[in-house]
Amino acid sequence: MRLVLPARLRTRLSDYPQNGLVVAMNQMTIPQISPIPPMSLRWVAEHARLDVLAAPHGLDVEVGAPTILDPSAGAVVLAVGVDTPSARTELLRALGVAGAAAAVFRPPVEPGTLTEAERAGVALLTADHTLSWGRLHTSLQAASDLGPHEPLDDLFQLADTVAATVGGATTIEDPHNRVLAYSNLGHPTDPPRRQVILERRVPGEWVRNLRDAGVFHRLWRSEEVVKVAAFDAPGYRPRLAVAVRAGGEPLGSVWVVEGDRPLGVEAERALRSAADLVALDLLSSRAATHARGRGDAALLAVLDGRAASLLTREALGMAPVGAMAVIAFAPESSGMDGSAEEVAAARRVADFVTLTAAAYHRRVSCAVSGGRAYALVSDVDLARELAGKVVDRATATLRPAVRAGIGAAVSDLTEVVASRREADQVLNLLVGRAGPAVAGIDDVRARVTIERLRGLLREHPEFHGLSEGRLAALATQDAEKGTSWVATVRAYLDAFGDVAVAADRVGVHPNTFRYRLKRINEVFGLDLSDPDERLVVTLRLRLA
Repeated sequence: MRLVLPARLRTRLSDYPQNGLVVAMNQMTIPQISPIPPMSLRWVAEHARLDVLAAPHGLDVEVGAPTILDPSAGAVVLAVGVDTPSARTELLRALGVAGAAAAVFRPPVEPGTLTEAERAGVALLTADHTLSWGRLHTSLQAASDLGPHEPLDDLFQLADTVAATVGGATTIEDPHNRVLAYSNLGHPTDPPRRQVILERRVPGEWVRNLRDAGVFHRLWRSEEVVKVAAFDAPGYRPRLAVAVRAGGEPLGSVWVVEGDRPLGVEAERALRSAADLVALDLLSSRAATHARGRGDAALLAVLDGRAASLLTREALGMAPVGAMAVIAFAPESSGMDGSAEEVAAARRVADFVTLTAAAYHRRVSCAVSGGRAYALVSDVDLARELAGKVVDRATATLRPAVRAGIGAAVSDLTEVVASRREADQVLNLLVGRAGPAVAGIDDVRARVTIERLRGLLREHPEFHGLSEGRLAALATQDAEKGTSWVATVRAYLDAFGDVAVAADRVGVHPNTFRYRLKRINEVFGLDLSDPDERLVVTLRLRLA
């Protein structure tokens, strides 16, 4: 098998031409060292998990190294301790004059500060309170030191590359001794490595052995390659290990088992050089993981009306502009109490959403909240068909049946919360009732409006007067004397004033029905010829 090393690693290893293995693998001209590509605002935000609230020059503008309150050209300035609107305005003006690229604040950010950032031509980013300024600076410095790059296909390919270059079976581990990837090129190995690969982490016994031997102390406190001599264990082979860092931040470690030939000075140099390449890929892998996780978090934030960052659409995998709609899914038995069983069922429904969307060659953002699964779709014309397919698949697998409610299409992220509210209200009408399994807001808008009015009655005591007055007097006499005044009024309104139809519904002669209407007006003062009176009575009867 012929392996081709990435250009960056080939370049660094060219300093050691006496390494016969590298020369044999690379019968080609070694390229010159290319400069580290510049960082963009987009890369900074994705790597450091920042939200972009303003980007006067776009997301692909070049940015420089991070600084703390230092208004230098191109810098990403961490506004440590700048928490008041006036102080933020003053800082942004200074940054604009100095030509700084971006400022990072703690949320919330006032509208006036956003306006000032646009005026100053400075991008405005926010960092979560859970991320310390020190950790943020370290993370940004790491990105600045190494720069963005095109990662390899995966870490396993990278482990193979390192193994072929250094000359031994290789594993890549995180700082907690969990195996991220390992080589598979047929190099000699030993029982401890086989155990590590089987368990996908370094067993506790070996962690203690390495700690007691001072290996971890040397590994994490030095940038040099650490030699791990033979342990008193059957079949054990010596090793080389090197810590992987970026900007002083530990990202993991690389371990190479000695094979048929000793791992000498050239192997140590090769491993030291390879550590930088591993750091690049670990940074990209971490950024990709954050991006995937941020997709769920971003969708939940948008559904709750808490986010409208410029990067949110990208995190959701959506086009920069265009319509979108929310679909809410729930099992028939869902009680919206967020129990463990409901959340588990909702997660399975979310899986069906993702798989079904893939069949349509669409990417759909999906998240679970309160025992329901929510999908945000950009192809609103496909929403009903997608919802139907998901419901059919999930119902056949999960049992009980699954229902889906579709909110109205909206064009802005800030309006998604309204589409989600409508999707929930439609779903509330479907769950636990006979009827269709899928419905959109336009299918049931009248019923949804009634439910909204019921909610208003519960939340606003001033509307409780709807249950008082003349209609209340009719209901009281019905209860005390067994009359049917309320039924008469309801039949009349439901029949749009058609006495013959109304009389038939309550089982009396039309003349008898007309007499009852006359008595209702004379005794109780309820005049159903008055449109306002009819409207209020109709609402009260429908909301009861």
